[in-house]
Amino acid sequence: IEDLEAQVTVECMIPQRFHRSIMGPKGSRIQQSTREYGVQIKFPDREETPQGAPNAESVVQENGDDGTETKVADPGSPKKSDIIIISGRIEKCDAACEALKALVPVSIEVEVPFDLHRYIIGQKGTGIRKMMDEFEVNIQVPSPDQQCDIITITGLSTNLERAKGGLLDRVRELQAEQEDRALRSFKLVVSVDPKFHPKIIGRKGAVISQIRSVHDVNIQFPDKNDETQDQITITGYERNTEAARDSIMQIVGDLEQMVSEDITLDHRVHARIIGARGKAIRKIMDEFKVDIRFPQAGAPDPNCVTIMGKPEDVDEAIDHLLNLEEEYMTDVVENEVMQSYMKPHSLEDSKPQSSKGFVVRDAPWTAGGNEKAPDMSSSEEFPIFGAPVTHKTSLGPKRQWGEGLLPADMS
Repeated sequence: IEDLEAQVTVECMIPQRFHRSIMGPKGSRIQQSTREYGVQIKFPDREETPQGAPNAESVVQENGDDGTETKVADPGSPKKSDIIIISGRIEKCDAACEALKALVPVSIEVEVPFDLHRYIIGQKGTGIRKMMDEFEVNIQVPSPDQQCDIITITGLSTNLERAKGGLLDRVRELQAEQEDRALRSFKLVVSVDPKFHPKIIGRKGAVISQIRSVHDVNIQFPDKNDETQDQITITGYERNTEAARDSIMQIVGDLEQMVSEDITLDHRVHARIIGARGKAIRKIMDEFKVDIRFPQAGAPDPNCVTIMGKPEDVDEAIDHLLNLEEEYMTDVVENEVMQSYMKPHSLEDSKPQSSKGFVVRDAPWTAGGNEKAPDMSSSEEFPIFGAPVTHKTSLGPKRQWGEGLLPADMS
């Protein structure tokens, strides 16, 4: 009974445009306030502004007036749609009213360089959504057409400072990235004779890839159509580009000290020295740090092999190749000797002698008798199976069937 007698109703005036923000998602903030302060909170019905008169002034009619005399309502007077009713004990109602007023969002403006806005928004708005969710505020970025440096943050006063600090931290991070990109964009051009470019690149780009990864730079060689074929461009931090240049020039210095010598290696051992898919020759080149070139098909001298490298390395490689030639030539000579035994006879020996045909000796008709050799064209002496045979006879004239025969003979 005492609580019922102490019940009061307090009007809390907050503009209607902030009511939805005060309620929070699904009314969670109001539910929390009613439980915390033990009061009842009722929001007014939403008032819709007539179309065409967004700022129309409300007309107040006094009781008993016929409407002929009207007066304009005070713009500063509260509207029904702005009044929130709080019911409960007086001290709790006042505390709840102050808590509701603390939930009214406020806005602050933060100056951010216009060129950083797109980085703050992020790809498809992911960056700005992350900040709004983290600080529970609304961040409004001006459109690109305005080219304005002001970003507006709206939310609870307790969250605004955190949101402002987070936004400024992001600005400092982006500015540091811009400065870093500017430093990484330093370019250094090195002039190197194009004949050394393949050696600097290395087999399958191994040498240049190592320089790029070690010094964290980008190295660009000239295209075939470029006028300056001797210029190599190095991009990165200034100190890194200088270190990469020194590495390249060291390779060039080593290449300039290299010598080239031609030796004679029997072409019959080239295949064995090269090995399957070039594995053997690559192993030799890596071991002695030289470059070995064999003659191509149709070369004037098929036995000429070129070795390039430092003088001491070239001498060692030549000694090794000559030793391999001596070893492999023994096998080559043995193989050739074995193949000579396995070769067929000469064409004259293997040529078949002319045949006189089939000769019959000591036949009956060759013994000096009167018998003559059989006539191979005669079908009688050499009958053909299935063909009729005509017999020679010395009897009288042929008689037709039944000619001169009596009926008794026919029987």
